[in-house]
Amino acid sequence: MRKRKKKRTRTKDKTGIKNRENTKDKNKNKNEASAIQKHEDAAFKTAMRYFAEELLPYLGIKGEVKGYAPTEIIHLELKRFLEDFNLIMDDGSWKHFEFQSTNDGTEDLRRFRSYEAVMSQHYKVPITTYVLYSGNIRKPMTELKEGENRYRIIPIIMRDKNADRLIEDLEQKVKEGEDLSRNDLVPLSLCLLMGGKMALVDRVKAAFEIIRRVKGVCAEDAAKLEAVLYVMADKFLKQEEMEKIKEEISMMKLSQVLFDMGKEEGKSEGRSEGINEGIDQVNRLHRRLVDEKKYEDLERSTRDKEYQRSLFKKYSIL
Repeated sequence: MRKRKKKRTRTKDKTGIKNRENTKDKNKNKNEASAIQKHEDAAFKTAMRYFAEELLPYLGIKGEVKGYAPTEIIHLELKRFLEDFNLIMDDGSWKHFEFQSTNDGTEDLRRFRSYEAVMSQHYKVPITTYVLYSGNIRKPMTELKEGENRYRIIPIIMRDKNADRLIEDLEQKVKEGEDLSRNDLVPLSLCLLMGGKMALVDRVKAAFEIIRRVKGVCAEDAAKLEAVLYVMADKFLKQEEMEKIKEEISMMKLSQVLFDMGKEEGKSEGRSEGINEGIDQVNRLHRRLVDEKKYEDLERSTRDKEYQRSLFKKYSIL
């Protein structure tokens, strides 16, 4: 007679399940951090492109900007180097900017050094690297010594800037009826990255209110500032906080054109729902443009009514 084989019973590998869950959590956190950093980079780049002349003095950097330099180069090993931002100064040198929300020490410095070496060799220019650190980074590694070589970057710690004081000073000037310049307002674009006790959602509200009430700044510059603020707010505020200020943001210049359009539609149809519909359409368009990182389209839509209508048709929002 054949002996019956005993059925093997599989025991649950609780340790394996737990490890897989931990790996999933780590990957999720890593992806979320990466998404936030990408939006920070996009906001920083937008601010730097439009307001470099005002941002450099505010960040303590001397020199006159003459233009924008390339940020991408193909290395001989076919390795693509993607820098965050480069400015050409009046003396021919370059200011290279990196925007960091993480601090990887030696690895970051090696990467920045590679950028400088390749770009300097290719374009025959002296380059200085400035790294803007956001988040809770306060004491990053700024010097790398290997062999006889020593490499340094210049750190700019955003947490050392005080958003409370900045907003308070601007609110006082607005209250007294002073005309504010671009130099006064540009730091607002980075207020969510600064230190201070004021809650992030309150900073957004205050910044938009200042821009809305300010005198002496053209509508185009105001719209660009609002666009950068909107991108920052979308990533740094909690969903419930964003919901609280959506209508306030929509009421301001960032969304005024579409809001008015929705209001007109509501009047012509004899119903107040048109107002809410217009606001909802604005928010849906902005959310789509932010998700697709089309920040130039977002900024242009705030001042070009026809272009804004074309975007509504493109995304089938109307």
